Amino acid sequence: MENLSIIHKTHTILRKILGVIAFICGIVYLILIFETSKVIYILLAIFWIMIGATWFITALNSDASTVSPGNGFITIKWINWIRSKIIQDAEIVNITITKYHILINRKEQKPLKLPVDFFEQDQKREVYAYFIELSRQRNYPLEKIGFGKDG
Repeated sequence: MENLSIIHKTHTILRKILGVIAFICGIVYLILIFETSKVIYILLAIFWIMIGATWFITALNSDASTVSPGNGFITIKWINWIRSKIIQDAEIVNITITKYHILINRKEQKPLKLPVDFFEQDQKREVYAYFIELSRQRNYPLEKIGFGKDG
């Protein structure tokens, strides 16, 4: 089966700019309060630096979501994830498709939730069709919730 790749129509440039601004504000704030070194001021500056770095780093690779099936496993890299996740076929109990997320239930681990509520309508259809076909080809139990009478 081929790979799924969804290019998101989100504002990653805006997120990068906000990340840089928050990071710079944290650095400037840390420099300005250097003489009055109260713990709360230092913690606030560190908070701004961390928020800026987080926004910037997550915006670097957040423009695509991919699913790559391999021989006995699936590699998933979803929007706003820094690292991809590898799921073995033997771990998958079932796949649940709802209007707002794809839920991959795994044995002895937390279910993996892939949100699709912020996708465009055509992107949602593509993701739904991909996971339905993946379930058929790999014989995963499939459950559809919230799509009307016919499932």
